[in-house]
Amino acid sequence: MTKMVDLKIEKEQRTPWVEFSTTGELRIEGRSTPENAVEFYETLITWVKDFKKTKPTNLNMHVSLEFFNTSTSKLLINLFKLVEKFKAEEFEPNIFWYYDEEDEDMLEAGKDYQSILRIPFHVVPIE
Repeated sequence: MTKMVDLKIEKEQRTPWVEFSTTGELRIEGRSTPENAVEFYETLITWVKDFKKTKPTNLNMHVSLEFFNTSTSKLLINLFKLVEKFKAEEFEPNIFWYYDEEDEDMLEAGKDYQSILRIPFHVVPIE
């Protein structure tokens, strides 16, 4: 198997900044309204699947989105469910969902994801 390398995607007008590190720290920040959400998120999903094969001992996903569209929402749950599968390993993964204190929609989205997943999903307000 080839050696894992960090995944870095620069933020664009319709896509978020992404940094997935082989240390197990995964970050997604910004806005997510890509023309082709499946294509964009498939890269992230593939990276996480490959990362799982390395038998990691740590995984913390940090998601801080200002806005996302419906297609992103569906793909985020796929990504979160994939992270959830790490629970069967030696450790429990964590997902941190950051939202602006004044953004009720993002708070509700975080709570919805939290209710679906069976791993620590932290809904964290930012000022």
